[in-house]
Order: sequence, then C-alpha cells, then structure tokens
Amino acid sequence: MEKTSLTERTYFRESHLLTNAKVSYTASEIDLILMLLTAIKKEDEDFKSYVFSIQELEKKSGKSINHTQLKETVKSLMSKVIEIQDSPKKWKLFTWFASFAYDDGIINCSFHKDLKPYLLELKGRFNIGNIKHLLPMKSSYSKRIYMLVKEHAKFGHRTFNVEEMMEMLKVPKSQKTNYGEFKRKVLQQAMSDINKYSDLYVELKEIKPSRKVVGVTFEIKKNRADLKTFIEFIRELHANELLFYFENRPIKCSTEGLLYFSDDLKTIDKNTAMKIWELMHEEGDKLLCFSPNLFDEQK
Repeated sequence: MEKTSLTERTYFRESHLLTNAKVSYTASEIDLILMLLTAIKKEDEDFKSYVFSIQELEKKSGKSINHTQLKETVKSLMSKVIEIQDSPKKWKLFTWFASFAYDDGIINCSFHKDLKPYLLELKGRFNIGNIKHLLPMKSSYSKRIYMLVKEHAKFGHRTFNVEEMMEMLKVPKSQKTNYGEFKRKVLQQAMSDINKYSDLYVELKEIKPSRKVVGVTFEIKKNRADLKTFIEFIRELHANELLFYFENRPIKCSTEGLLYFSDDLKTIDKNTAMKIWELMHEEGDKLLCFSPNLFDEQK
C-alpha cells in the first residue's frame, strides 16, 4: 500500500450515503475523521497508508493534541459502527479504520477497505466539505447537520422528519423525548455555528400540523461573507476547468488563482476579475465546473 502524508488540502469528498449514515460522534472524533479525509485525492483509486506526525495533526486542527487523547479518540471511533441505508431493505455496517498506530510522535493509519465506494472515485451523488468551515464549530451535531444541508444547498432547502433526524444523529434518549431540548442543544446550535463559520446561511422552520413538531426545514442560502473561501475552493479543486462565460467568453482560473479567458489565454485585469468572482459566487452551484459533480436529483 502506497504511503502519503497529511496534506495542506482542506477539502474532502464523501458519498451522500456516508453523509446520511446513522452514527454518533464527539467533536474530537469527527474532527479527526474530517482531517484525514482531506488526505484523499479525487484521482485516488485505492486507499493509502497515511503517515504523519502528531505535530502535523496539531497544525491542521489548530489545537494541542497529546498521544493519550488521540488514543482514546481512536479507540472510541473504532468501536462505533457506521450504518449506511442503501434502501429500505438494504443496509451495511462499517467501522472507519483498518488500523491506527502511534510510534514516538508518528501516526500511521489506514481506512477500512469497505469504505472505498463511499470515498474513492465518486460520481453522481456526493458531497464536498471544507474543514475550514467545520473545525471551528464546537458541536459535533453542527458539523453533521452542515454536511446534511450542504448536500441540498443547490435546492435552497432541506426538510427532515424530526424522529428520523434524531435517529440519524444518534441523539441521547433524553432529547428524543424532549423536542425543546433537541431544538435548543442541536438545531439552534447548528444554525448558529453554520451561519457563523461556514459558506452557508440557514434559517429553521418547523412543521407543526398540530401541537407537536414533526419536521423541520432548513432554508439554505449562501453566506455572503464567504467570497475569499469560494476563490480558494475554485483554485484548489477546479483550476484550469471551464467555470463561467463572461460577455460570451469562457473563463478559467489558473493554479495561482488568476482568472483568464481560455479562448486566448490572456489574464483578466484585477478589477474585472473581482467583478467576475462576485458574479460566479452569486451564481454558486450553476457554475459549469460543478455540473457533473453535484447531486442529481434524478439519479
């Protein structure tokens, strides 16, 4: 198995089935998973053995980590089952890691091989996340809910049955019997974290046919303070791909983050480029580079 280090990449991809899996995480557990997912490249055909130092992990997380804490986090993760529901009568159970080792400051880990269909060579329905948005969130539920609404961002909303959402997130029994607690500790905290730290802005609407709230809808908009992150995203994942047409001319972005007209390869001046970036940010999921990658409702 080929070895690779923990990269500077901040983006990761996962199947929509993994996004919607039934599993419970602590904040430290989901943060570790998200950081490791960024080491997977979109062109990878197989998992690698990921080798890096605990200092690299600390740098990526922005937090101090000791090997005892790491061991407890990994032990807890390896004891947890990921439940993926392919259809009403078809389900699968997984764990994250095949192995995870620590030796004098060096970490060596590998994902479980059965997760390959959910993390490698993804096509059709998959989700893209950025740990710059997710790591600052304090609640593990906020991180999960962000990815759940991110999947439907192009549609502008996502509705959940409350009981099914509680089961997906594996919330404690005390909150399952008390919607008020679930709303305060999970839904409102998620809405606050998403709006503060991410590229999305969400509002919560309750579905209440009688006295009982049976469902919730997240109305999803773009967070207008996120232009800089959007530019970094395009530069990192969609360099030299057709993005947009401006005045009937094709626009691409170089690996240095400079916009250029692909019909004559001329770099666009700074003022015009900023205008185009703002237009593309406004158009969001309509960009041409996204069309083969985003969730297709008909598939």
